[in-house]
Amino acid sequence: MIVTVIGAGGHVGLPFSLVLADAGHKVFGVDINENIVETLNNKVVPYVEHGAAGLLTKHINLGNIAFTVNASYIKHSDVVAVMLGTPVDEENNPRLDDLFDFVDFTLLPFIQRGQLIILRSTVSPGTTEVVRDRIEAATGWTEGKDFYLVFCPERVLQTKGIEETKFLPAIVGAFNVESYNRTSDFFRTFIQNSTLYLTPREAEIAKLMTNMWRYVSFAFANEMYMIGDKHRVNIDKVIKAANYGYSRNAIPLPGPNVGGPCLFKDGRFLLDSVPFADLIQVSFLVNEGMPDYIYQSITNHVPKLTHALILGSTFKANCDDTRNSLSFKMAKVFRKHGVAVSMLDPFLPEEEPMPAFEDYDAVVVMTPHDKFKELYRPTMFKKDCVIADVWKMWDESSRTTNGIYKAGDL
Repeated sequence: MIVTVIGAGGHVGLPFSLVLADAGHKVFGVDINENIVETLNNKVVPYVEHGAAGLLTKHINLGNIAFTVNASYIKHSDVVAVMLGTPVDEENNPRLDDLFDFVDFTLLPFIQRGQLIILRSTVSPGTTEVVRDRIEAATGWTEGKDFYLVFCPERVLQTKGIEETKFLPAIVGAFNVESYNRTSDFFRTFIQNSTLYLTPREAEIAKLMTNMWRYVSFAFANEMYMIGDKHRVNIDKVIKAANYGYSRNAIPLPGPNVGGPCLFKDGRFLLDSVPFADLIQVSFLVNEGMPDYIYQSITNHVPKLTHALILGSTFKANCDDTRNSLSFKMAKVFRKHGVAVSMLDPFLPEEEPMPAFEDYDAVVVMTPHDKFKELYRPTMFKKDCVIADVWKMWDESSRTTNGIYKAGDL
């Protein structure tokens, strides 16, 4: 088939496009970012995605995929997959303007009868219905007869999008069996798993619920970290013991950087007009409150701080994406207390020369990149420097109860 992927330069759109090309489809990857388009057409992957470099080179050389800012390729396509970012605004309200503008000003001028339109962006429940109504009102067509619209959420782990796109089951939110069958037939050309038939609204909630289950679970682990800290017990040890051999437990370990472009915002799409959403609300308070909690714990060891080092700017280990990373909130916490801050991340260029390690009063591990564990040790810092390693990335930290200690104490 000929497939146009909207948002093909993104962290999710690119792996999806490459998987389609590898399955034999002809792919036009559309993105508004001209620099990303040029970079990809030059066979360079602009961020960390396992397996992408080889597939990109292979399929550009074969002519199976090309990247462009020109959305008119939609009119030549059998399938249009829409993978636009759907952020929240400064007041944490879901913002779907870009998606609706795309439908009104980009999709509708080029849409053709018989096309399959697949929405993969994270949206509020009911959004697919709004998109259907706009298309039907503008064209006079009927969904399920003249065109086919479905919501199929992506659920891949960033940096492993290629692998997981092929092996995860696909949720298909369809208004009718005709649209489901068309989508299922398409997905079976490139996935090695089942397709699950839901309504669009059910599929929209399934996507949000998937991410919120993880977010709430991490908040529970972080609250247990605070409780364990109060009782001076190693909560990692407790969690591992509670999980061991007990199939009903899958408690994650605590961590200070529960963020990213999905986990942080997706709960906001569920909170809209729900009067009793306290569990999700409190989860935001717990996870977003970790930087302040860590700062207070550090000052229990050294009341007066001058200069702190934050290890890791990205929202997760071994990736280069900084979106909604709590590392920047940790930096703001230090600065509001008059503490100078430096940030170090092996996946990002250094913006300024780093001071010597002996100049730091505190070091916070916000993102436990493998390279940090390989290159650095707590003993590299001065003895009265406070190490805050809630992840317990270093072996020395694992011997403490809460991962916060002076470098010279162990």
